[in-house]
Amino acid sequence: MCPNCILNQVGISPGLYVAFGVCLIFFVVGIVAMLWAFRNGEFEDMEEVKYEMMTDGESPVAPAHGQSQLSS
Repeated sequence: MCPNCILNQVGISPGLYVAFGVCLIFFVVGIVAMLWAFRNGEFEDMEEVKYEMMTDGESPVAPAHGQSQLSS
């Protein structure tokens, strides 16, 4: 609040109540999301995530005996 508002004993405007309410809702949603993530094990293996992007999810398949890798 501004010093003039304090000196003139002006209350908080209704818009600030709405802004504080919206901030409180976002804060509560964030806390609930963090608790949900911890309970579901989202933060269990932090090291594996950086290696997952290196694999494409397919297991390497070796070519059969006598076949070349280049197709003509």
